[in-house]
Amino acid sequence: MGKIIFSVILFLGFSLSANGQVEINFPKKDPKVLQENAAKKVVDLNGLWEAEITQLSWQGEPAFQGITGKLHVEVSQQGNRVEGLIVCRAKFADNMGYLSYEKTFKGKWDGETLQYEDVKVENYINTHRKLRHIETCLKTADLSFYEYGGAMHLEGNWEGSGHISEVSCSPGKIHLKKILEEDIATEEATTYNVTFSQKNKGPVELKWDGEKIKKIKNRKVKKGEVISVKSKNLSITVYDHQRDDGDIVSLNYNGNWLLEKYTLKNTKHKMDVFLDGQAAVPNYLVLYAHNLGEISPNTVAIIVDDGVTRQQFVLNADMNTSDVIYFKLEQE
Repeated sequence: MGKIIFSVILFLGFSLSANGQVEINFPKKDPKVLQENAAKKVVDLNGLWEAEITQLSWQGEPAFQGITGKLHVEVSQQGNRVEGLIVCRAKFADNMGYLSYEKTFKGKWDGETLQYEDVKVENYINTHRKLRHIETCLKTADLSFYEYGGAMHLEGNWEGSGHISEVSCSPGKIHLKKILEEDIATEEATTYNVTFSQKNKGPVELKWDGEKIKKIKNRKVKKGEVISVKSKNLSITVYDHQRDDGDIVSLNYNGNWLLEKYTLKNTKHKMDVFLDGQAAVPNYLVLYAHNLGEISPNTVAIIVDDGVTRQQFVLNADMNTSDVIYFKLEQE
């Protein structure tokens, strides 16, 4: 299957009003060259592409660390069918947190135009300290094909809606350029890679036994507790409910590291996550310890807020075992 390789990201879309166009200089296209390339021929879309995306600016949009507008996409094509997986791992500026999610897409290719459509967003995690419940966009676009400067290009305008609220996003433009084969090895060395086969098998750090996690990174995982929630949209707050004793932990949510090597404090740290209602296994949160602090074991207070109720739990972990919470969505 295909894969998306994602290095640096321009955050794509929110459901707020626009007040100005973000400018970007796409390559100039000679009309005569475009006309020559319009002739029917076999075009292979498989491979690694580099993309630039613009969007109308909107009030309150967050700033990112090291953002250049570039992203990398590997497309899988079979005949006129196209599909792929986007993996986002981006840091907000000023140490405000990070954004993480996986997005699947599909498309129909007629030899000249790719009808692009985002399908689903999974494992959406936002740890921004001030901006709560922001969304990414599910986009559609007709991307026209042309060749310029010895490379293949796809370009077109996109529109879409928030992946949770379904409120319209500020529109923008997509431009993709296929990377030459000789440059792919260099590109892969600096990017994050998740394939469809890896996604279907689940996180490589975990070992499952039915619907329970048995191990994480070769550490035994406790039986854990199943908690019921009333919404897919959850806020998870973590803190050291005892005294600050230097506990360093990581939290794994549905195969993604919600926090990595985080030093627990009495100060509360809040994060947003979304339950995957179509997951083959239960949604979960695993505590992984990196030390024992001054007082063993590592103890983390967890508050789960579904917008209706707030539930508080305490997870414990040491250098041999980890603790876990499983989430069960109550049906209306």
